[in-house]
Amino acid sequence: MDRSILPRRWAPAWDRLRQRLRAWDAYIGPRHLGLLWLEAALYKFALDAMYVWAASPMYSYAGLEYEPSFVRYCAASLMYLALFWALPKGERDAAAFLLHLQFLFTAAPMLTFFALGGGSGRYMLMVFVCLLAQTWVVRRSGRNRAPVTITGVRNYVTVALGVLLVFTLAIPVLYNGFEGLKAFDFVYIYTMRATASYPPGFTYLLSWMTSAILPFALLMFLERKRYGLALLCLACQLLFYMETGQKFSLLVLAPVLAVYLLSKTGHLLKLMYAGFILLCLVCVLAYQLDMNSSRLGMYLNSIASVRAIFHPADNKFNYYECFSLLPKAFFSEGLIGQMFSLSYPYAGSLGQVSFAYTGGTFLSANLNTGYLGDAYAQMGFVGMLLMSLLLGWILRGVGVYTKKGRFCVGTALFSLYMITLNDGALFTTLFTGGMLLSFLLLFIYFDNQTEECDHGIQRL
Repeated sequence: MDRSILPRRWAPAWDRLRQRLRAWDAYIGPRHLGLLWLEAALYKFALDAMYVWAASPMYSYAGLEYEPSFVRYCAASLMYLALFWALPKGERDAAAFLLHLQFLFTAAPMLTFFALGGGSGRYMLMVFVCLLAQTWVVRRSGRNRAPVTITGVRNYVTVALGVLLVFTLAIPVLYNGFEGLKAFDFVYIYTMRATASYPPGFTYLLSWMTSAILPFALLMFLERKRYGLALLCLACQLLFYMETGQKFSLLVLAPVLAVYLLSKTGHLLKLMYAGFILLCLVCVLAYQLDMNSSRLGMYLNSIASVRAIFHPADNKFNYYECFSLLPKAFFSEGLIGQMFSLSYPYAGSLGQVSFAYTGGTFLSANLNTGYLGDAYAQMGFVGMLLMSLLLGWILRGVGVYTKKGRFCVGTALFSLYMITLNDGALFTTLFTGGMLLSFLLLFIYFDNQTEECDHGIQRL
């Protein structure tokens, strides 16, 4: 922050704070690797504690059972340490950060569920092999190659995206009207979404706008210190939520802004681990204090420890158990199946089939899973390995585009997709979720002249 924009009476306090932050930075910088190992060990125990004393007691009736095993716990701990040892640990490496985010948000909860919830050892071992292979792909030399760029079209693309934004904002109002503040009734939004209608293909456009174009523009405006335009992007995301009731439009902002701001400190990895440790401890404390009531602690535990962390881990094991007995889909459900005239073997989605396998009513609910669970349902262990390697190549590509002052923007943008992949398939995230479009935006706006373009429309 520029000292000159602060009130004069705050300047001495700001100077003292900056001195303390510099001293803290000088202290922990040389101890980076040791602190990371310490945080990784603390996170393992904090995550296990959250499962035992918060997630399982609250959700044991629906899959998060407590079935501990000493042998499984030792095996899970060894796999945890091996995965962490294999991960690159550079603070200014976007690909390394994204691998650590996957490790904290996807791999570690699966290891805890394997050890304490009775998950399949065969499936867990394959996940371990896939993540090691993915890390090997990312760590291979080659990230010093010059990135592919598209030059000469930036101004035209900027204008086109602006027109597209206006069009996308107008369509929901024209088709369904404007609900306004009623969208903040979290019960009513389900009725609102069920009755909404859109023209063919509009849902793809809406997803690309809210998960790629606007987040990218927000980050670029913040990087350029164009705070007014950044607020406009936030307002557009809020308006999309009020028009459609899709909570993703709002939830996407939290991780993107958090990663962007923390990346400015130069200690993103260490702060991320500290944040996850704190989240685990807060969930345990909140649940233990509010377990006999319906207050905030129960709600926090339901959202964080169950819905965000352990329920997706459980779903991946459910997919394995289901589709180790039932036929694989071989990508026949969506566009790939239509392109190659493949026959889809089920009357419902893979998530609906998995839900029915666990005892639910067929077609009444859809169990989402991440790319590892979906890949097994598509092609078994071969599919898991192929999807893991493909994601490794993608993350390696992200590393190429996040140098020379671009680390904060690229890391924050793609952190969104790593979180999405805990619940969604890789191809869906690439084509529908906006990841491929984000790469295209990097090709256009992250060329070799990005830092020097300080005039006119190129300031986007």
